[in-house]
Amino acid sequence: MRILDFITAKINQIILIFTLMVLGIAFYFVYSLNLSYAEKETIQSLDTTLLLARNLLEEEEQHALSLSLLLSQNKSFLETFLAHDRKASFSMIRQKIKSLEKLQGYHYEVQVHDKDLRTYLRSWDFNITGVPLASFRKGLVMVKAQKKPLVSIEVGKRLNIKAISPILKEGVFQGSIEVIEDFSHLRKKLAEQGYTLFVLLNKKYLPIATSLKNHSKLSDRYLLVNTVYDQECFSALTNISLDNLGSYGYLTQEKFSFGYFSIQNFENEKLGYILVGTKNSMPLSKQAYHENEMREQNSSGVIIR
Repeated sequence: MRILDFITAKINQIILIFTLMVLGIAFYFVYSLNLSYAEKETIQSLDTTLLLARNLLEEEEQHALSLSLLLSQNKSFLETFLAHDRKASFSMIRQKIKSLEKLQGYHYEVQVHDKDLRTYLRSWDFNITGVPLASFRKGLVMVKAQKKPLVSIEVGKRLNIKAISPILKEGVFQGSIEVIEDFSHLRKKLAEQGYTLFVLLNKKYLPIATSLKNHSKLSDRYLLVNTVYDQECFSALTNISLDNLGSYGYLTQEKFSFGYFSIQNFENEKLGYILVGTKNSMPLSKQAYHENEMREQNSSGVIIR
């Protein structure tokens, strides 16, 4: 009888162990499926958001270009500029900025250059004038040479969208006017969708982008252009290696995931990255890199790959 009880107990033990193993495998399988689904869903969401960011950038570039062309042909401005009346030009530009910002909700600044590509007027500081720009502002040199407007993301003392239009008199170059927009509008639009924007600039441009020298650094290669962002998301980003970024792709880690695409100037020189971050719906298992195929260049000068 004791032998029978012993055998029965052993059989029950084996059945219990087998049952636990089956349940463990089943739970692991379900968890893996959920994890795979969460990763796939996260990447799809990031892909949609990157497309939104791309379209918003194009809109902002076209908006800046339209304003630049409008101001370069404004009769009141041309009269004051050609008469070398800086005070009147400054007052007119400030009034135009104030009315358009109130109407459209965009924040922008204006810089006017003379025929020698020196600073003639800055909307944010009347006292600054005569600063030579040709040595590090290739866009200005191109606009003067071709007498055609240009819009791109460009490095100056800052990194931003710059739309430049020539000021002509009877076909002769008299100077140029530049509308400058930062990335705050893009940041706000992405925040409405639950995403955090990070604009990264390669640190090799710091000798030009001197106003960014005290900005936060990301790895040994990049600095953060924007100063408003979700701190928890930023902390997660600092724990991810950014040394092997491609032209377009995704970065995932346990709590946050990020999508990115490279940004170039009008000469197709890579400047840095637009990167968007979001909190994962469930913890992902490990850090991973995902690369997408190359995408075509859009018409506005921002390269999306």
